[in-house]
Amino acid sequence: MELRAFFEKYPNEDACIEDFKNKRLKNGLICRKCGHNEHSFRRIDLKFQCRKCKNRISLRSGTVMENSNLPIRYWMICIELMTLTHRKISILRIQYLLGHKRYEPIWLMVQKIRLVMKQRDEKYRLRAYSEFDPEFLERIEKSVLQKKIS
Repeated sequence: MELRAFFEKYPNEDACIEDFKNKRLKNGLICRKCGHNEHSFRRIDLKFQCRKCKNRISLRSGTVMENSNLPIRYWMICIELMTLTHRKISILRIQYLLGHKRYEPIWLMVQKIRLVMKQRDEKYRLRAYSEFDPEFLERIEKSVLQKKIS
């Protein structure tokens, strides 16, 4: 997704919360206490409440955002920035782009995201993967064509 499209889709914190809530429900949320899978969402404290035993589960619990006070929008922007580019983006740059005053919470957020991304990459590792530079392939094609002509 382009960055422009990202900000159109998520213009504010409420849109981010709504999308994240829907993703959690879509993936299946199971109550730790009774094992029931039907929940209602409490907008007041951002918690899911089990319809059977009334146990509450935080929107962030069980995710990379657990125990963080940073807005969900910060997390979503940071994940988007880190996955959009092939180059590494500095934490100071992310802090500047988010407009956050303190470095430490942003550093911790980026470290958690990198850890999750590393775990995901290890889970889906390709076995026989090679990457070719397009210019390299063009040179090979030219040399093959020259050999055929001569």
